[in-house]
This record gives sequence, C-alpha cells and structure tokens, in this order.
Amino acid sequence: MKEKVYVDRLFADYDDTPEIRDFKEEITVNLVERIKELVAKGLDEDNAFDKATAELGDITVIADDAGKKKRNEAIGQMYMNVKVPITKRTAAGLTTATGLLLLAIGLALLILFSGTVTVILYCISALLFSLACGLYLYFGLTQETAAHYAMNKGRALLYGIVCLIALSGIGVAVVLFLFSGIEMFAAIGISVAFILPVACVLVFLLVTEPKRHKPWLKTMIEREIENTMRFHHDMVDPVKAARFGVASGGLWIMAIAVFLTLGFLIGWKYSWLVFPFALAIQIFMTTSIFEKKK
Repeated sequence: MKEKVYVDRLFADYDDTPEIRDFKEEITVNLVERIKELVAKGLDEDNAFDKATAELGDITVIADDAGKKKRNEAIGQMYMNVKVPITKRTAAGLTTATGLLLLAIGLALLILFSGTVTVILYCISALLFSLACGLYLYFGLTQETAAHYAMNKGRALLYGIVCLIALSGIGVAVVLFLFSGIEMFAAIGISVAFILPVACVLVFLLVTEPKRHKPWLKTMIEREIENTMRFHHDMVDPVKAARFGVASGGLWIMAIAVFLTLGFLIGWKYSWLVFPFALAIQIFMTTSIFEKKK
C-alpha cells in the first residue's frame, strides 16, 4: 500500500511507540480517504497521491511537538514518583528538631496548667520553638528532593539562622506583651529590632539564590507560566484591575485609620480586629470585581 509506505518513511527516525503508531495509522487513513476524494473528482491516482501528500504539510512538526509533550509528561511523572532517600544526617536533624518542638510545646503547656505565669520560661519555650523551626528549614533545604537539588549547606544555614532570629523576636515580643504588661508599641518595637536586620539578609539570599530546579521541572514551570499568562490575558480586564487597585488602597488606608483611632480610644488589645474584617472585605471585592460575567 503506497500510502502506508509513504507514512512509514516519514516516521523512520521515530521510536515505535504506541502514540506514534496511532498517529501514523490516523494519518494513513486520512491520506487514503483524501486520495479517494481527489480520484472521484477526476484526477488519476498518481496526481491524487501527489496532491494529497502535499496537502499534509510537514506533519513531522506535529509529531515532534506531540513527542516532546509526551516525553516531558513521562519524565515529569517518572521523577515525581521517585522517592529520594533521606540521608541519616537529615533524619537525625529532623528528629532533633521534632524533639525541640515537643519540648517547647510541653513546657508551654506545663506553665499554662500550673497556673503560675513565668515569663522567662515562656520566653525559653518560644526560643526552643524558633530553634526547632530553624532546624526544620536547614535540614529541609539541604535534603535533595525529586524536584530540587540540595542547597549549599552554608546558604541553608543562613536561612535557618534568619528563621530562628525572626521567630525568636516575634515570640519574645508576644510573650512580653501578653504576660509582662508592656505596651503594644513596645512589643512591635522589639519584633522590628529582630526582624529588620534579618529581613535585609533574607532579601540578599533570595536575590542571589541560584536555581535548584531539576531539568524536567524547569520545562513544567515554563509551561505553567505560559498557561498562567495566557489565562490572565484572557480573563483580567485592565479597567477592572485598575478599579480593584484603587478600591484596595482606599480600603487599607481606612483600615489603618480605624485601627489607630480605636487603639487610642479603647485600647490596642482589641483594635487589631479591624484587619480581619478588612481582609474579608478584600476577598469579597476580589470575587465581585473579577467575577466572569456570562
């Protein structure tokens, strides 16, 4: 059969996969039907064959695209199913972090149920909790996964220290605010004193962060970015986006003003409740403004 021989030659350089076989069979059937139509219109078989094959165009481009897509999906699925073994070092580190976390929780519960407020012990509990989180982050980043290579140990250590310092500052500030009677502004000041320097280090780490994606994941990310950009191009109206930005700015300016007013009038302990309400309004605005109309 001349049509089958022609199609087989087109795919001579391709692996004989089930997808390629189905593709070849479909093309052969369509080619035969098109030749029959042309013969019925008065062309002889040779001219009909030449015209039908010319109309096919470069079908190998379609085959290449389909093949790449199948290969990427297969490779991605293969790697996602691979379980990268956890090293003994990582297992020991995560076990230590879990022990510290349980110790922090147990210490906090012991103080709570004892009925005696001990600020120092609460601070120790907060520090233990922060140390556990820092260890989780460090050993998590230095462990290779199916999607990412392991991070450099020095850089991962910096991330862990940043996490430890930031959470320690927040934890100590919360404990002092709740149990020692310091003002909210003082507690915020303590948090900022811890967070501000580590935020600068964190920005530097994020800006200079090398790519750790494995090759197969890079292709998937690029495809997701392309699909996301296409979605936003099709769905987001620039006029609605501008209106949403103006409304959001006004909402949060009003929320901050109400927060400060309530803080000075009735106290700071309850004035923060304005922000959850503002967030709820923000979510409602998002769904109402960007809702797709039929």
